[in-house]
Amino acid sequence: MPLSDQPSDGGLSTVRHLLDSIGAPILKALAAPGERDRPVRGTVLHDPADPLPPGRDQVLLMPGLLADQRAAAELVEAAARLGYSAMIVKLRGADGADLVDEAARCGLTLLAAADEVSWRHLDALLLSALGSQGVGGGGSTAEAGDGLFALANAVSAVIGGSVAIEDLDRRVMAYSSSPDQRIDSLRREGILSRRVPEINHNLERYRILLGSEGVVRFPEALGALPRAAITIRAGSQPLGTIWAIESPEGIGGDGERALIDCARLAALHILRNRNASELELQKRESALLGALEGLWSSHETSFRLSIPPGAELGLLGFAASAEATGLLALTAHLAHALTRYIVPVRPDASIATTSRAIYVLLPGGGSEAATRLAKGALASIRGSFGDFVRAAVAPAGTDPAGLAAMRRETDDILRVTIAHPDAPHIASLDDVRAQLLLARVGDELSHEPRLRHPGVAAMAAHDSENGTDFAVSVLAWLEAVGNVAEAAARLGVHTNTLRYRLRRTAELFGLRLEQPDDRLAVWLQLRLLQR
Repeated sequence: MPLSDQPSDGGLSTVRHLLDSIGAPILKALAAPGERDRPVRGTVLHDPADPLPPGRDQVLLMPGLLADQRAAAELVEAAARLGYSAMIVKLRGADGADLVDEAARCGLTLLAAADEVSWRHLDALLLSALGSQGVGGGGSTAEAGDGLFALANAVSAVIGGSVAIEDLDRRVMAYSSSPDQRIDSLRREGILSRRVPEINHNLERYRILLGSEGVVRFPEALGALPRAAITIRAGSQPLGTIWAIESPEGIGGDGERALIDCARLAALHILRNRNASELELQKRESALLGALEGLWSSHETSFRLSIPPGAELGLLGFAASAEATGLLALTAHLAHALTRYIVPVRPDASIATTSRAIYVLLPGGGSEAATRLAKGALASIRGSFGDFVRAAVAPAGTDPAGLAAMRRETDDILRVTIAHPDAPHIASLDDVRAQLLLARVGDELSHEPRLRHPGVAAMAAHDSENGTDFAVSVLAWLEAVGNVAEAAARLGVHTNTLRYRLRRTAELFGLRLEQPDDRLAVWLQLRLLQR
């Protein structure tokens, strides 16, 4: 079948597109009786006390409507009769079953918005998504889309295979449509659904690509033809990716240059098409990065980040745990997913991404608000990132000049939680204080090796060379607080055997376990050897 480079509905957005663009937890379908492909031309904010106006192909937003009111079901029937594409309500703890039944009976798509998202920001999100499809947004967006399609076709003509240009959510923004291009089933599925299938094979490739510079080659695997890919960047910031299926002869030097040129031009198209809210987010990101580095005074930080006087600041840090594999892409993907959740819920938040972590500043609400936001954010991205993301909550502060210190504490917490699989997914300093202290001791011993007790290293080396168990025996005894019987039971040896081993550590390695300070020093070093 021919693959057109224009939307099949003539450029109009659909209910399905809105759900895919905004998605859970901001927006989810309660009832969609075969109407997800209904076109959408705009939105209508309606007061339930007023008569409902005609709304052919409009999305009806109902602030002030309680889902369990009898009037709600009557409005569903009226909206279906007047031609609305969908109706959005907030359940606010209500069951909403009667409303869902009425929507299914009338054939109207019923959507639920998250309670914490303001109607104003939800409407802005909807209009932004509609604008990305050229609905009511003038010609610039359509021209930008046409430009990306033209770039994809130009690269395909050089390389000989199908080319797709994707955003960081792995949604297909544009694709080549040459009739004789080389293509496979994976690319067809991505084009038809406008999104790349989420399989481990693909996700691992994205992780590799986003961590690389220039063109990356991927061999044939799992039925997918060989591909060459490159990341679209604005400076160091990833904006998306370009994937080209190689011809049987490979891509050659001309093909690589075409991909590099395409990435540069695609970045210009994407940046040109960014709306004002995205530019404001980027501006705030730069300001927050400077504040976290301690570059400015309290007054300057407050001005740049629009922090109200006396506001209780909350700072969050997010990072991937050490056990994450290819299922979890690089920090750029995580930052993109978090931003999609956080911006509608807390439009006053500032978000900044570094190579290791994502930081979120809340100018109000302190640690409690930060913890609530972290819980919602982790729940919203769990489907894509599993349980491999950790969040750190810094102690609240009111002085913007203290953000650098709050950032250091956030980094300390993440250092512990990403390294330990059993660490809490959302943690404050109180949750990891002991583990952090041990890590800091390890740092000091790394910087000052002369502070280490030489007998501990000698004991570990002796065990390794001779198959003895002195180190594990000493550690078990120390962790049992000197209780020989408990430690021997834990080791599965006789108490006399353990006592013999403890005596021999003094003779062989010079450990003075009868001294409290020596016991503490030995225990710290043995714990660090376990890491």
